[in-house]
Amino acid sequence: MDLETGLVIGALVWGAWVLLKIHRRRQALGDPSASIVGVQEKSKNREMPRIGEPGSVTFNQIQALQRNNFEPDKNWSEEEAALILDGVKYLRCVCRDVAEADLDDGPPPLEVQNELLRFILTEQDIRDHVRKWGEERRASGLSEFDDDEPELDQNRQYERVKKVAKDFFVANGK
Repeated sequence: MDLETGLVIGALVWGAWVLLKIHRRRQALGDPSASIVGVQEKSKNREMPRIGEPGSVTFNQIQALQRNNFEPDKNWSEEEAALILDGVKYLRCVCRDVAEADLDDGPPPLEVQNELLRFILTEQDIRDHVRKWGEERRASGLSEFDDDEPELDQNRQYERVKKVAKDFFVANGK
């Protein structure tokens, strides 16, 4: 073997060794505990559990959802659509309180609304509270399609949603 071939082989071995170190470092940064313990999957479910009879969403609910920038699915239940509409109304009231805004200022940005709605719908106690709140509003004669923004009871669920909303408003510089 001549000197030139030895240098080429040495360079290839050195290059493979450097690439292996880079690969191991990137793996370690991705999950520092991967070499110590087994990787655990995130157990946090980011979906709302299904409720009601699928496909029972009403025409008025579909229109209200579309006015609120949703693409409703015909397989949604009437209860799911009502919960989503109630959740949007609830989060807008919380955002109004956090931003100390007037009704004329309009709703918060869609990205904020989407994340807050996801938080509301995936947290069991908050979801149940908002569902009960919406049912009480409808029982008192208010429609789920009213454009009012009522005052909310400042309970534990309200404070949790308010805390998450504050994080969004601080992060977005509002």
